[in-house]
Amino acid sequence: MVRFLKGGGTSVPLLLVFLVLVGMFCISGCGSGGRPGTDTDQLTGSDLEQAERLFFRLTREHSLQRDGEALAVADAIIEQYPTFVRNDEVLYLATDSAARLGNRERALDLTDQLLDQYPGSPKVDVALVRAAELAVAAGDSLRGAGYQVSLYDRNPVGQTGPDGQPIAAPFFSGLDLDQLTELVSRRSGSAMWPYLRYLQVERMMAEDRVAEAEDVVVELESQTPENVWTLASRDILGGGSGIVGTGMTSEVQANQVGVICPLTGRYAVLGNAFYDAALLALEVNNSELGTSYELKVEDSEGDPVVGALAARRLCREEGSIALLGALMSDPTAAAAIVADQWQTPLVSPTATNKRIWELGEGIFQTNLTGLYETRMLAALATTVMLKKRFGLMYPDTPEGRGYADVFRTEVENWGGEIVAEVSFPSRGTDFKDPIQALRRERPEVLFIPASVDQMVLLGPQLDFYHAGSLVLGLSNWNSEKLRDRSATVLERAIFPNDLALFPAEWTSEFRERWNGENYPREASTLALKSYQATRMLLDTIARSEATSRVQLTHALRSRLVSRDFEAEGPDSFAGMVRMFRAAEIISFPGGRFAEAWGLTEGVAIDSLLTEPFEAAEAAADTSGD
Repeated sequence: MVRFLKGGGTSVPLLLVFLVLVGMFCISGCGSGGRPGTDTDQLTGSDLEQAERLFFRLTREHSLQRDGEALAVADAIIEQYPTFVRNDEVLYLATDSAARLGNRERALDLTDQLLDQYPGSPKVDVALVRAAELAVAAGDSLRGAGYQVSLYDRNPVGQTGPDGQPIAAPFFSGLDLDQLTELVSRRSGSAMWPYLRYLQVERMMAEDRVAEAEDVVVELESQTPENVWTLASRDILGGGSGIVGTGMTSEVQANQVGVICPLTGRYAVLGNAFYDAALLALEVNNSELGTSYELKVEDSEGDPVVGALAARRLCREEGSIALLGALMSDPTAAAAIVADQWQTPLVSPTATNKRIWELGEGIFQTNLTGLYETRMLAALATTVMLKKRFGLMYPDTPEGRGYADVFRTEVENWGGEIVAEVSFPSRGTDFKDPIQALRRERPEVLFIPASVDQMVLLGPQLDFYHAGSLVLGLSNWNSEKLRDRSATVLERAIFPNDLALFPAEWTSEFRERWNGENYPREASTLALKSYQATRMLLDTIARSEATSRVQLTHALRSRLVSRDFEAEGPDSFAGMVRMFRAAEIISFPGGRFAEAWGLTEGVAIDSLLTEPFEAAEAAADTSGD
């Protein structure tokens, strides 16, 4: 299969394709409350190109945490192009940058603007959670509670925990009676109104204001007679506890991580190695950072039901801020479903089912690095190497198509362009036709998510047919076999380090401290993954200073899923990326791109509408990339 998106002759210009897609989006989605606008007020022509260019600059500045510049670019987009179709994303990124700068009031104002103008945007839910936390941190607990009410109203079922309590209950626990009364008056039409009235009754009874509590209960019984919070309020008035459901959630223990693994049963050897490695990581982390984190372990017995019950105990009774485990795919999937109900992040370093991460926003699989690597390569090629024209050549398998989809999306988000795509049979041996088809479109870069065996055959043909593009691949290329068989014909090909998610010293630490004689090789391999994931999880808690599960989920997502690769410049990729050079595997030579990188630093907003990227690319091309 060959698909051309841009080229000479009869091909369709990318801008026209984009405008058609924008039109389709508006027909199908603008009326739903997402990005406002009609077909007649969307940007076109040079205005659209300039807005897209500024948006690319915004995503780059935000990703590199140059937040002052990001806010300036966001302001320019909103002021100059108020109908730009991605302005909800602009506001969301600006909010995040303002929060990172410590400008909470600006961040909250931007959130209010996002909610007012784009209530249907997929960014709203995350923005509401973040705004609630910022408001509380700024000492405005009433405003924070208001954001949580808005979040609850968007999805009452999803925002209710298994115990029947709103997940946001801790946000309301610090409100006094006057604040609750004000909130009730503001949000009389909210789905959370009965719960807020219940809290009023609770406070009134604590202050011995029985007559006022009776009035509230009478109002509840007249308006929502069967509501669970009406019944709970009546129970409190009668001297009962008023507790809804069973097993009330304990407070989140910010220094405790729950571990689930099989300590008994068929897989006990593997499970004990998994836990011992986590304990070793805990010891090293606490010693290195001066922290006092703890692990709370539960035995899954290798059984999904036992694993789910273990997850529930750790989330509900122990209050663990995060979960690690549960070794194998079935117990891990069961634990992930429970963790998602409790909005508790779960990190799985070993489960081999590649779809477990789809079970929830806070479910992460650190052993599946392909998506991370694909995003990192797209960021490297566009923001450091300043390439613009890309080609895709991938095996015609679900996995190959998945990597191609991610790379395409990331490149386009960074302002690049996919000019051609080709796929090939997974067992193919003759690649002449797809290579020549790509060559006609002259991409600067080819992304090829192929296996080592496929590249042993494909690499020489890329050279023989003069593909003429810089080649990018995944970390499986960091292989002695590929180096020995094809490195000379894959000169300058770039691929991630296969441990790109983790600092190299963590692997060295493990090997120095781990006593492999106590376990079989398979167990030691799993133990390394457990060690790295535990170090990463504890390090993320420490860096983010997370005290809630939601905060930690955001921090983990930023670290593992988003475009935040902690890249301060070209040199920062040297530890994460490798390349073939003179038949050897070497670190990425980031210093060669320093000059081009510098040309895009501190560029004034107006100059973004001229030629800075062309100049930077010219510098990159002359620096021997």
